[in-house]
Parts: sequence; C-alpha cells; structure tokens
Amino acid sequence: MNKHPLSIVFFIGSIITGCLFLNSCYYDSEEYLFPELNSGCDTTNVTYSTTIQPMLQSYCYSCHRNSVASGSGGGIKLEDFNDVKIAADNGSLLGSISHNNGYSPMPKGGTKLADCKITQTHVWIENGALND
Repeated sequence: MNKHPLSIVFFIGSIITGCLFLNSCYYDSEEYLFPELNSGCDTTNVTYSTTIQPMLQSYCYSCHRNSVASGSGGGIKLEDFNDVKIAADNGSLLGSISHNNGYSPMPKGGTKLADCKITQTHVWIENGALND
C-alpha cells in the first residue's frame, strides 16, 4: 500500500517533466513564425519608381538597356516600363531573378539577387505591376 502514493507522485512528476520538455522545443518566436517582419525588407511601399526601376538599373541595365539589349541581353529590354511590364506579366522577370527552373538565371554569371529584392519584385507583380 505504501508503493501506491509514491507511484502517483512519480507519474505526476513524469507528466510535468514531459510537458516542460515538450514546451521548451516549440518554436513560437516571432522571428521564426514571421521572418519577413524582422528581415529589414520593406514590402509595404514597393513601387516601380522607387523599388523596381532602381533595382533594374543596378543589376540589369548593363545587359538589358535598350541600346545594348540586342547584343548582350538576348534582345530583352528592361529600360522602359512597358517592356518590364511584359516580363512581369509573362513570369520571366520573377522566374529569372529567382533562378527558377525553365528561366535563364539572372543576373547572368552573377549571384542571385538578395531575397529582399526578389520578395519586393514578387509583391510589386502581385499588386498589378503598376507604373507608379
């Protein structure tokens, strides 16, 4: 009869220890659940004139400016909004900078753009790829 109370105490202690152990492994930090909130990547104010065009100018114009696109850019022009809009609408802009299968990875011979720039481009396209 003396073993029964001790068994209950051991059983309850095991349950409490197990619960504490399992709860300590749960990833509920804001950084883990919502990494985009803490990444420093502004996706709330993405516009063509302040986000997309400067990115294209920095990373794409060396090959895809209208004056050189036929020679070094495979004929793909990204200097004028209408040309960028076509690339955005047909998926080639995002596919190329994301290095997705079926698209030529851009920038050619360079490293993939920062995740923030890719995310911003995705947001701009999802918002209608407006000339704003």
